[in-house]
Amino acid sequence: MFRSLVLGACLIGAILGITMTALQAVGVTPILLAAEQYEVGDDPHPTAIDGSHEQGGQAGHHHDDIAWAPADGAERLVYTAVSNVGAGIGFAAILLVLMNQLSQRGRLRLTPVRGLLVGALCYLAVFVAPSLGLPPEIPGASAAALEARQLWWLATVASAAAGLGLLALAPGWTRWLGLPLLLAPYTWVPTHQGPLFLNPDPQAVAALTALHHEFIWASGLSNLAFWLLAGLLCALVLKRLAGTSRDDEVPA
Repeated sequence: MFRSLVLGACLIGAILGITMTALQAVGVTPILLAAEQYEVGDDPHPTAIDGSHEQGGQAGHHHDDIAWAPADGAERLVYTAVSNVGAGIGFAAILLVLMNQLSQRGRLRLTPVRGLLVGALCYLAVFVAPSLGLPPEIPGASAAALEARQLWWLATVASAAAGLGLLALAPGWTRWLGLPLLLAPYTWVPTHQGPLFLNPDPQAVAALTALHHEFIWASGLSNLAFWLLAGLLCALVLKRLAGTSRDDEVPA
């Protein structure tokens, strides 16, 4: 069974990663590339915003001499796909184990509808709950310290997952203990004091604000598709594995 779960996670992760990459290429990446044209570095003057490129093929936006990033185009797409597939495999493995345990304990029926429901709950815990405190950011946005945001994100996801788990699975009145867990992370959220964007140009700020709103919607929809597909595929794979296991137990 362990080998089957690992293979299932790899297969589901590959499908999820490729799907997510396609969705990002259509809806997310164009917004990021547009926002990068408004980035400013240590130079207080904003960079060119007409999408022009410097001689030698280097992008017009500023990059730190030490920092490395994949080149725009095919290289960026490949690295994005590899990252998405890796994330898809990891999330699929966690979902398969959890759903398999719940199924064996009679707490979850392996149907497409229940798989979509599990995916929706994961979407709420992993994307919606953190986004209520720290919305997805575009290039050029000001933000609190990275370490604080990472710790808050991890704590929020864990708290939201536990809270939703209690609401969905706990018996009787104990399920309502999930509500404090859902609300606890918002008692303190790491915030940045100052303007939302680093670019001082009012026109650039207006453009970045519009792009920021578009990015939140695009990220939200792509993540929703990711998690719904993850829940559905995990339910189908586990149902298939359960049927195969029963067939193997039938005496010849």
